[in-house]
Amino acid sequence: MAAGRVAAGAASLQILLAFVCLLTAASGLYDPPASFARTNHIWYPPAVQVIVIDLGNTNSCVAGYAPGKTETMFQFCIPSWVAFSGDGATLVGEAAKNHASAEPDATAFGFKRLLGLRRNLWYEEDIVQRAIKRVPYKIGASSDRPSIQVAMDDGAVKQHDLVNVASMVIAQLKVKAEEYLGRQVRYAIMTVPQHFSEASMLGAENAAKIAGLEIVDMVSEPVAVAVGYDLRRKLREGGNALVLHVGGGTAFASVVTVLMDGSVGILFYRNDPFLGGDDFDQKIVDYFAKLVKMKHGKDISEDLVALGKLRAACERAKKALSDQDHVQVTVKSLIDGVDFSQPFSRSEFEELNDDTFRRVVALVRRVMLEAERRRVNNNIDEILLVGGSTKIPKIQRLIKDYFNRDEPNIRLETDEAVALGAVVHTYSSVQQNHCIGGESHG
Repeated sequence: MAAGRVAAGAASLQILLAFVCLLTAASGLYDPPASFARTNHIWYPPAVQVIVIDLGNTNSCVAGYAPGKTETMFQFCIPSWVAFSGDGATLVGEAAKNHASAEPDATAFGFKRLLGLRRNLWYEEDIVQRAIKRVPYKIGASSDRPSIQVAMDDGAVKQHDLVNVASMVIAQLKVKAEEYLGRQVRYAIMTVPQHFSEASMLGAENAAKIAGLEIVDMVSEPVAVAVGYDLRRKLREGGNALVLHVGGGTAFASVVTVLMDGSVGILFYRNDPFLGGDDFDQKIVDYFAKLVKMKHGKDISEDLVALGKLRAACERAKKALSDQDHVQVTVKSLIDGVDFSQPFSRSEFEELNDDTFRRVVALVRRVMLEAERRRVNNNIDEILLVGGSTKIPKIQRLIKDYFNRDEPNIRLETDEAVALGAVVHTYSSVQQNHCIGGESHG
């Protein structure tokens, strides 16, 4: 979703109120999943503006609802990129991503997966080491936590704490929401991955606090998606849905169900912290880097600036191939004044990424085998695809073939589903009192 765009075609005030009243008819919708139980849960009156923050590895979104101003939900998304200059200045969002080609070693992205990790624990350090191999910037350590390491103009090296880096993205989302609403916002609900540890959730919450927001609740991403797709109304009691999220850098597969009380429950969940659009991009980059060496005799494998330019062109090509069969990959002045241009087809893209596609299917297979092993009802009534990478046609075909059924449900914009689902989750708790005539909780 383009940065700064108000979510088009969202529900009107009357439709939303009717929708959330229906959702809250069954108990428990506004209670967070057990794994997200909070000791400092805050009740807020319906008049208070609450926004949703969806902090992502690649893109982050803010969403909400402004009944006093408009009859549509709103959502704004920005790249989860932060660039640091040698003089201490910072760029956030689209500006930072555009700056990456000039200073790739001073531009951070994909840091959400590292929030709360400790480098003195081998199993968490393993994730940090895998991240180090994938990004052009340096990952250091602040105490026992990973940090972004940036060289300053005076020769000093500064360690940027990941919580502070994440807060810069959240702060810009907060500004966008306040500009749209015309007033300050204090409270927010945050979406988080199902596998996030207490330390990771605390890191995300502290980032929001630094940005000036008080987190009143956290919502599991699979639950937010299920609510966004109105599964509680579509599925019978005990009906199941598969939620497959493939984003820019991470992926998860989850089997969700509608419980006896009408709430959404998560039966099984598997994630891969290093599977997403970045992997598809990297295969194209490697392919074209070899072509550059063959055609022009230039080795760009260690040139971070040239690789950054090529990566940006490959990402554009990947997105274009979701709608067309052929594209032209063009980079002006790639290296030493050499202009690079090469045709590229969808079939070539699919062939290069065959093993990456297999990893997506393997993630789904693992969660389905877990359901079979535990002898639960593993019939899948709905398939929900979330995350920008699920726009890739072959992923949709593979999932369709795996379940031998009709097209997966991609009614919502794949980049919007988590945040907009969390908005409905949020306002169903706020509006419950209006639906049943209860008093607000102060």
